[in-house]
Amino acid sequence: MTKQEIIDAVSQRTGVEKTATRVVLDEAINVIRENLCKGKAIYIRGLFTLAPKKRAEKIGQNIIKKQAIITPAHYAPHAKFSKDVIRKMKKLPIQG
Repeated sequence: MTKQEIIDAVSQRTGVEKTATRVVLDEAINVIRENLCKGKAIYIRGLFTLAPKKRAEKIGQNIIKKQAIITPAHYAPHAKFSKDVIRKMKKLPIQG
């Protein structure tokens, strides 16, 4: 589902104009992005938790040059979905 499809669905369900829905969704995304970049977690009950997670320094290998490469410690975004979402997704039929 794309951002535009979300805007269309929310607009249709709520009766709010698409332009107003777009502004609200854009601002919600901006608030989420800003807080994640500040190191704060986002909790949306019944859906997911988004949080920055610290990744330790690692030593990797450049297999072409056969050299060790050090990846410094850093933060990466981490998502954990609610048990309800996971339970419902497991019931989806397998297609393919």
